[in-house]
Amino acid sequence: MKILYIHQDRKLKTGAHYINDILMKGLKRAGVEVENVYPEEDLGYFHPLLKGIRNILFFFSLIERKKDIASYDIIQGTTYTPLAFLHSNIPVFSIFGSTSYGFLKAVPNSKALNKEHSELFKILSELKERGVLSCVGSFSQPVKDVSRIEFHTAKNSRRVVATSQGVKSELVKNGVPQEKVAVVWNGIENFWFKTKPKKRLKKTAGLVYLGRMGEDSFTVKLKGINRMIYILRSFPNLEKVIIGLTEKKDIYSQVFHAVPKTTFYPNLKRRAMPKILKKSYGDIFINPSRYEGFCLSLVEAMSQGLIPISFSVGVAPEIIKNGQNGFLVNSVRQMIFKINKLSQDKEKRAQMAKAAFETAKMFKAEIMVKKYIELYESELPPKAPCCEV
Repeated sequence: MKILYIHQDRKLKTGAHYINDILMKGLKRAGVEVENVYPEEDLGYFHPLLKGIRNILFFFSLIERKKDIASYDIIQGTTYTPLAFLHSNIPVFSIFGSTSYGFLKAVPNSKALNKEHSELFKILSELKERGVLSCVGSFSQPVKDVSRIEFHTAKNSRRVVATSQGVKSELVKNGVPQEKVAVVWNGIENFWFKTKPKKRLKKTAGLVYLGRMGEDSFTVKLKGINRMIYILRSFPNLEKVIIGLTEKKDIYSQVFHAVPKTTFYPNLKRRAMPKILKKSYGDIFINPSRYEGFCLSLVEAMSQGLIPISFSVGVAPEIIKNGQNGFLVNSVRQMIFKINKLSQDKEKRAQMAKAAFETAKMFKAEIMVKKYIELYESELPPKAPCCEV
């Protein structure tokens, strides 16, 4: 089997690129021949508000490679990246870790944010005043541009892979045939399971956040960073650990320095994270995000025995069983209530930490790779039987 994978062969820290890297390496270990292809020149002359159009044209430039694809069995890329190859004779697989449609639906305007909780709007304003948020105008139009092309690509791909039932629902709701969409959960690398967490629980749980921070208003609201800051400030007596990826680490450091008992690890390499989190076994992982297609940080945290209290986003409603391996909430008030109830219940946390750890084992990278190979084989013509002499 030979796959043309639309993926930059240079390891980045987050997002679809990171999952593509895990999957590509796993496929190669399984004996699948994988070749990367990626546009060579960025179209940097577009205005930032035309970012969506720029990205679409960037990947459509791969049309020049169309004449070279006859030797491949599968062409695979993320969301709209296989756009240039849709109408070839080679099966196209498009992977949706999230949808731009989901982003747009999830991010509230200022009025809705204030209605959710007045403190959340104040915190967003504070981040703007501190210089965390870049002001380049509305991100809605670039995201809408991408969204239309995403669904066009999905409808015209041979198979579509969604990383959660939620993403599948978004695709189907927008006209992608249900039978075309398969759900395959993302996997996490094996090093998460090699670091043995210290299973001595603290008398009172600490709070942990792991994930991207955001440097613009859209992303901060999407990731629920203002929710997260509000939660942290609500528990001045609890130990708090923040592992965050951000381009504004100095400003975020100032924000978290003002929150009592908070340690901030900006831009930590993923392989270093288990060494930090192994001391947090039985602590509480908070996921304040308004939208996730999957939420890799949730599974990574659970793999270290952290107990998730999460909004119902991404894969969370598929794997979290209330009171057993975590809790689902639908407001910051509910999250605060659950933290108060669980933080000092050491016996309950011991049971839930063990259950969370066991749940994470379902997300080993080799399980993900195996499911992808099964999907490829289902779309390829059966091999001719060997002739007997």
